Amino acid sequence: MTKQTINRGTTANDGTGDTLRTAAQKINENFTELYTIVGGDSGTSQVSFDSDGILFEGATADDFEVKLKLDGDPSADVIVNIPVAGTTGDNFVLTTTTQTLTNKTLTSPVITTPQINDTSADHQYVFAVSELAADRNVTLPLLTDNDTFVFANHTQTLTNKTIDGLTVSNPNLTGLANGSLLLDSSSNEYIAFTNVSSAVNHIGITTAATGNNPSIAATGDDTNITLEITGKGTGGVSFESKLILEKASDVTTSTAVNLNEPLTVFNSGSLISPTIANGTAQGEWHSFINVGAGETRLTPSGGSTNILGVDSGGGFIAFGEGDGCQLIWNTSVSKWVIVANNGTTTG
Repeated sequence: MTKQTINRGTTANDGTGDTLRTAAQKINENFTELYTIVGGDSGTSQVSFDSDGILFEGATADDFEVKLKLDGDPSADVIVNIPVAGTTGDNFVLTTTTQTLTNKTLTSPVITTPQINDTSADHQYVFAVSELAADRNVTLPLLTDNDTFVFANHTQTLTNKTIDGLTVSNPNLTGLANGSLLLDSSSNEYIAFTNVSSAVNHIGITTAATGNNPSIAATGDDTNITLEITGKGTGGVSFESKLILEKASDVTTSTAVNLNEPLTVFNSGSLISPTIANGTAQGEWHSFINVGAGETRLTPSGGSTNILGVDSGGGFIAFGEGDGCQLIWNTSVSKWVIVANNGTTTG
């Protein structure tokens, strides 16, 4: 209905305006339309006005309503635009009400304890955080295809990874019953690692700068450790390049030879009588050569220490210049056994 305006006449009491009855009828019809819009006195109104907001009654008229009001005082004129809903309608989004949001783009959101539903929406991925000392950036890589996050405890196969500063604890490169395997690109075995219960010794690999040699050594908690290299079945250990025996400094005086080095070189211009102690392991092998002009007399160090065929306390192996010999320790007789010699044995 169009708003009805009361005709008041041209001047007061000139008789040209609406009668009191007509004016009252227009007033009633205007109010009736307003009441009808807001539910009026029909008793079914779900919308009414309060002094500071709009009241919305629920489906059942009771003592509880929802009030739409301003939260605080605006500091300037503000326009709040309500977007046009789709063909199925839409809902307001509230801060604490549980709601499902669709087609939302968030710019610079701050999220506390985010959760993501699984495929059936009956469980969630819950993201937990730690206490930071300052803001930290998490940069996602520029992906060229679909990919998957990598997690600490989840079983995954990693591809195209370069790891800098890697520390590996309990490696399981590929599982064995008592160890692990290192595989090549075709899943063939490179190296097999075998575990030993309560192990304290292991292999150490040391790199080298220019002019020096890298090394493989036995290392660990024990003071004395032998490095074992073993073939399989009837196979042995094959050296594909020249065999170099390490030596200490040349022996030039009557001193005890260093049995921690496989080669001893005597180099004196006069007679010297160095001593040799017992070996410490079955099959321990040692080589001796004399490159000096003086004679060298390799003498057992006394007591039970002796060389097979050389009496303790007087006998010796004599080396002239260019002479040498090889000895192997035999624990069953506690003697050095001569396996090669071009010196002179006395005893």
